[in-house]
Amino acid sequence: MAEQEDACKSGANTSRASSLLRCLKSLVEAVTGPWTWRNLGGWLGIIAAILFIKGCVVDQYTIPSGSMEPTLTGDPRFFRGDRVLVNKWLFGPRIPFTTARLWKWGGPRRWDIVVFRAVDPNAEHPILIKRVVGLPGEQVRINEGKIVINGEVVAPPEPLEDVLAYTDEVTLDALEQKKQLLFLAKKNQPLPSLNPQHPQVKTLYAEMQRLHDAVRDVTLDELNDEDVEALCNDVNPVALQLLDGFFSLVRPQMRYGVSDAPEFSVIPEDHYFLLGDNSAHSLDGRMYGWVPHNHLYGRAFAVWWPWSRRQDFTGFSQTWWGRTLLYGLPLSFVGLEFFLALRRKSRV
Repeated sequence: MAEQEDACKSGANTSRASSLLRCLKSLVEAVTGPWTWRNLGGWLGIIAAILFIKGCVVDQYTIPSGSMEPTLTGDPRFFRGDRVLVNKWLFGPRIPFTTARLWKWGGPRRWDIVVFRAVDPNAEHPILIKRVVGLPGEQVRINEGKIVINGEVVAPPEPLEDVLAYTDEVTLDALEQKKQLLFLAKKNQPLPSLNPQHPQVKTLYAEMQRLHDAVRDVTLDELNDEDVEALCNDVNPVALQLLDGFFSLVRPQMRYGVSDAPEFSVIPEDHYFLLGDNSAHSLDGRMYGWVPHNHLYGRAFAVWWPWSRRQDFTGFSQTWWGRTLLYGLPLSFVGLEFFLALRRKSRV
């Protein structure tokens, strides 16, 4: 009798599992269509097309930091940070997920904004966005906020004259000091090169310990300026002063475009000198050096989101092909879907 009950329970469980699998399959097929070889081939074609378009033609990127402000706003949150569209076809198609380029069609112009893979493999942000300032073979020097190319000052385009002023020093403003304190508090670990018995260091560690519970489970990149100010409202100023001095010691040395030595002033062939618009708060080519052509993903040609900050960097939206991309293709897809829906309905 007990064996019969166990068999009945097993059969009931099997039946429920089968029903659940059929239900899940029906839900998936509602999206993918029937599970046939022909349908699989169609989906593989779609995936290949998407990978080709994203890898070689056009893609969108999020601004990882504030190094391009005020031109671009860096924030990972969807409704705060800028999303840029990048023309990947312009410099030649690349093998996806690598820095290898199938062939080279050209290079960026001075003052273009480009997306590229970081030179340092251990960089915090592997994909970066900066402005092209120096071109292959040029001698570049930053002097009193100006860019000097081959001994002559090169002025930026008129719309950028009030935006671009390059410096040979990187500083932390008050807000950035507080952000860095929160990052340290999240880890709450001793800092190298600091004497833990020094009174100011003890003050810094006490502030890190006090803030640790408030930020250890927080995604700090998603905090806005008001959140940072609120968390650090009563921080001891001594801790922030020490923090500024510490970062000045561990910050990467600024040599490229600053030193007159040829290895730091003459851009090699097939390389570029890239800087952030937010010059005083940007880790860029002045520290990590020249960027090879194969590291360039493409030229940023527009900000498409947020809607209130959308921009066109290259004037493409005023051309016939730009309008076709912006309006014609989306309308074509909508029209095609509408046509297919009517066709399916007529067959019923």
